[in-house]
Amino acid sequence: MRPSLAAAAGVLALAWASPVCPEPLSLDIILGLERFGRVAIDPSGAVGVFEERRARSDLPRHDLPAESAIRQARLYRIDLDAPGLPRPLLPMAKDAGYTLGAFSPTGRSLVVYRLQGEIWRLGLVEMASGRVTWTTVSPDLGLWGRAVAWTSDDTLVALGMTHGRLPPRLSGSRLQQQRLQALRAAATAGEAAAVSVGLDDRSDALEPRRLWRIDAATGQATAIADGPYLDVETSPDGRYAALLRDGPLLPPPDLDHPTEVRRARSLEIVALDTGVIVRPPEARNISTSLLAWSPTSHALLVAAIDADPARLLAIAPNGLVQDVTPPGVHPTTPVDFQGMATAVGGWAGASPLFKGRAASVDAWFRAGPSPRRLEIAPDARLIAQSRSAVLFNSDGQVVRLTEDGETASLGPARSVTDPGGPYGLRAQSGPMRAEFAAVSGADGRTCRVWADPRPDGACVAAAPGAAISWSRRLSLDRGDADQGLNTLWLQAEDRRTPMWRLNPELDGVAVAAPRRVAGTGGANGWLYLPLTRTPAPPVIVVPYQGEINPTPPTWMGREATDLALAPQLLVAAGYAILIPDLPPTPEPADGLAQRLLAVVDAAAAEGLIDADRIGLWGWSFGAWSAVMSAAQSPRFDAVVALNGPMNFSTVIGDVGSRLRLEGGHPLAAAASARWLESGQAAMGEAYWRAPDRYRRNSPFDQADRITAPVLLVAGEDDLMLGQTEQMYGALHRLGRPVALTLLIGEGHGIQNPGNARLYYEQVRTWFDRHLRPDAGPDAPATGEARPPSGPD
Repeated sequence: MRPSLAAAAGVLALAWASPVCPEPLSLDIILGLERFGRVAIDPSGAVGVFEERRARSDLPRHDLPAESAIRQARLYRIDLDAPGLPRPLLPMAKDAGYTLGAFSPTGRSLVVYRLQGEIWRLGLVEMASGRVTWTTVSPDLGLWGRAVAWTSDDTLVALGMTHGRLPPRLSGSRLQQQRLQALRAAATAGEAAAVSVGLDDRSDALEPRRLWRIDAATGQATAIADGPYLDVETSPDGRYAALLRDGPLLPPPDLDHPTEVRRARSLEIVALDTGVIVRPPEARNISTSLLAWSPTSHALLVAAIDADPARLLAIAPNGLVQDVTPPGVHPTTPVDFQGMATAVGGWAGASPLFKGRAASVDAWFRAGPSPRRLEIAPDARLIAQSRSAVLFNSDGQVVRLTEDGETASLGPARSVTDPGGPYGLRAQSGPMRAEFAAVSGADGRTCRVWADPRPDGACVAAAPGAAISWSRRLSLDRGDADQGLNTLWLQAEDRRTPMWRLNPELDGVAVAAPRRVAGTGGANGWLYLPLTRTPAPPVIVVPYQGEINPTPPTWMGREATDLALAPQLLVAAGYAILIPDLPPTPEPADGLAQRLLAVVDAAAAEGLIDADRIGLWGWSFGAWSAVMSAAQSPRFDAVVALNGPMNFSTVIGDVGSRLRLEGGHPLAAAASARWLESGQAAMGEAYWRAPDRYRRNSPFDQADRITAPVLLVAGEDDLMLGQTEQMYGALHRLGRPVALTLLIGEGHGIQNPGNARLYYEQVRTWFDRHLRPDAGPDAPATGEARPPSGPD
């Protein structure tokens, strides 16, 4: 629950009071937990701001997708010249959620966002007066890089929806329901009502966005350009905007090559004063990760990936293209976890820099009149650039590279919050126009170092990842597990002051502590035992193939809020929870149950658990891991699986309800093929080249070996809903004990509090029935939505 401003001081004073009799964690407590979102300090260093994300039980509505739920925050400010109790950043409506955006270059203004019902708007807060101006722009979310860019303190540009609608990721199932209702209304009226795919040349590219120029003083928005824009990067002189245009899905490769999800994404450059647009034909298919303006704004660096190998292009604002790829070298474009070809590069003065390959050797290179290999580690990351030098993070050290090629190590790299953020995926590959970085000083403080050397010398006592006021020598951070993740801290030298506290009720809640379990053959895992110790409790194993946890998983912490998997609730119910390390194997199912049981047996050998009462519980690929393990050993007594793939040979046909209504079958097929062939499933090639491998790794094909009772749970809108239903059908036909629950309105996770209550009631009832049959009778059968009264 959120403390009132008047009570906050008292709450802080009691922040670490020790409860006399701690209570166990409950679902109601999880539903009531708030979280800190973004914390930032303006570039002048005068004001700190932060997001307090609302609890699930406090949301104004519960049909929100996950992306909308995190936009439901309250915003506060701390005046750092006289730090006191945080106060609201702006007037906030009870039925609305707010989010922080980017500060203007000097910190005079701040972008904020408001989600209220079906309306999503960009606003501007004048920091000195607190005055807020709401625009008519419904901004995009900036998931690829940026949606908003300041060109000066007076002006910014923003990508937004053309008709003021919600961006698709915020509309969730509501847009889907509107489409379905329109189709059903047409069918009722005897009109054509269909979704067709592949009958014409209609592009499946992103729906149009609009590039707006916004006056920061008045909020007046002027349309500049329309197109299927994903990302925007303005030139340092503020005169031009580079726009990444979405394009059609490219055809899949032949069966001898694994699938990647590729679209032909092209470049557009618009002059912000005149609106003149150029579309260089040479940039018809470029990497989404590289949009780098030179410090003088004379050219934009991109990587063309329409042919192999990729080429490096420098494109002038007037559209003139120069291929700057040095002879014998080409940019490397490894595929990221999204399936995108990622080129990396930037500028050292007027010379392009890029990560590339020459004679099978990966390295950093400088292009231009005198191309050469740089004396920087091949995996170094470009983190800042200016007119005469750049900064790299190379093996954990910040290294300055000057335009003439000289390098200097500046110290161990430290992470700090960028007031120009938040950013999207492109920030993982480039500096996003950052001009400085942070290093750890000799005394442990965090010091600012500029790409262009200057006598700054600002060092501040700060935690890693903190927001820093370099001018006031102060920092703000959200603490760590030892100090309480629910507290916002102000640090001045060695003095740390709690400024804002969330979830004081957690002070009276106890959760199980992790215990490392080590078995033979490298079998390891984390064990969580009930607080009320009983002799050898039953154990529920939570597997996830391919995952190793060298430290305890954060989702087992007291502050964890994910509703899809909250194992501490089962610990509170008297079960032990075991999370095994399951490193990648040549095939994901290779010895899965044996590896998992080795950790179970190691814990049992210490007398910590009962190895004759074992449950399995998983979500997503963890659901696959649980059911696949049950197919490999009869030692498991009960299984719960939420939203997992079960039949690899048919995953490629799964579309999901939203994409089905949009005609998104080609995208779904490409994404599923990529997941199967070169992604998490690790099949390596298409089904028709290795059908036996697909069958060996599919629980559906091993269903006749499953003896444990299985509870399958799926979200109505999950992409792989059909996978859960196929598994149910197989076990039902085989006469195995199985039950199925379909959660209406849910996607891959769980958002609705009512569905969460039903889900955890079912999970506990299922495990109680099969792991603790003497725990008491089940609830009587009823026609209402309740846990299954028994397996089929």
